[in-house]
Amino acid sequence: MKASVKSDRACVEVVSDRGVRLDILVRNLQSYLAALCLVIVSLLPLGAVAQITESLLPNAVPPSAPQTPHSPLDPIGVRVGDFFWFPRAELDQAYNSNIFATPTGFTYDLITAVTSSFDLLSNFSSNSLNLHAASLLQVYADHPAQNTQDGTFSVDGTLGVTAGSYLYGSAQLAHEHISYGTPNSPGNIAQPVTYWTDSATAGYVQGGRRFSYEVDLGVTSAQYNAAQLVGGGVLPQSSQDATAYSAAVTGRYEIIPDYFGYIRVGGNLFDYTSLMPGVISPNFSTYRVDLGLQILPRHLISGEAYVGYLVQKFNQSSLGSTSTPDYGGRLTWSITPRTTLNFTGLLTFNTGTPGAGLPSAGNSYLSSVFTASASYELLRNLGLGVTGTYINNSFQGISRTDNVFVLGLGVRYQVNRNLFLGGEFSYAQQNSTGGSPFTQNVLTVRAGTQF
Repeated sequence: MKASVKSDRACVEVVSDRGVRLDILVRNLQSYLAALCLVIVSLLPLGAVAQITESLLPNAVPPSAPQTPHSPLDPIGVRVGDFFWFPRAELDQAYNSNIFATPTGFTYDLITAVTSSFDLLSNFSSNSLNLHAASLLQVYADHPAQNTQDGTFSVDGTLGVTAGSYLYGSAQLAHEHISYGTPNSPGNIAQPVTYWTDSATAGYVQGGRRFSYEVDLGVTSAQYNAAQLVGGGVLPQSSQDATAYSAAVTGRYEIIPDYFGYIRVGGNLFDYTSLMPGVISPNFSTYRVDLGLQILPRHLISGEAYVGYLVQKFNQSSLGSTSTPDYGGRLTWSITPRTTLNFTGLLTFNTGTPGAGLPSAGNSYLSSVFTASASYELLRNLGLGVTGTYINNSFQGISRTDNVFVLGLGVRYQVNRNLFLGGEFSYAQQNSTGGSPFTQNVLTVRAGTQF
């Protein structure tokens, strides 16, 4: 099922030419990171992002605001004073061949999903204040106990300091669920585990010069609800409750126009807040240093790539530590005006499910996610897309490695500015040395509206 995605419109006014270039850099970085999130979330029926993870590199994401539509089919929003309101709604009907992600004895079902969302984006001459909300209701035809209700609400904004610098911040509250097949989903449960997350970020960007820098801070916490068991009873999930703190500093240098070299130094602290008595604390920290190159999207090939080093260290020395080369980024290749290729890569640590005897997800796990996608515009209002994703999960504290392969095919037909139709097919396969292997096919048809 697809999750709703925030609009990537951006407009932060600055005075100097350098400041304008920095602003373009920031908001295009936002759109690419948003695209990375969309690929990972929307194409994985595994729910593989339903844990606390490190912040996406190489930057925290500043907020967005409206800009002029690029084509007659783009939504224009509804003006409300100094704001523009962009509402959306979508109705999906999906067939899932293996809703419980089991290796044998597949159970299929038809799922109806209703998605609604909006962005309320400011249009101030300077500064910004934006609101975003989204909800996703999934209803199973034959297995109503699997119905889920997810939702998010967030606010963000910027405050100008000088012509080339500003402060930004955001806060979000979300109710989500962990899909079957995800490492942190326990066995023998009658319905998916649900949880609440709240997060906040803040940062400062200093631009308007050939050398620019930014500092960002963030905190995310999650509280998990007890899971209903098959046959009755409940299984507490509080051992997954955790808080993650992040901080990073990024320095950029404009080598030549549109080409920026950067170095980013960051760290994260992961704190499990509700461990069972007698369980060794699996709290850990991660540190990474990355060198990267970013190319603004006015070129046939644009995006960024970075390399560096990543270290995970448990507070309890007996649990050991992990260190590995860090690499990733995203690249967009505009082969023709109608054909685009995208490549993304990301390494990140995820919290696990610590407990007596170390359950199947271990203390934490390192995820390597690589995605390649291609989109082709048959007509101005008809597009095709194909996406392939490979995920490797390496678990800490137990002997287990998961390899996940996902292939997605999609089509979207824009009837007019306000109505679109589409569909997609995804195939997922997981192989595991300690978990349960499975395959899953999901076929979805959809209709949506936007303003």
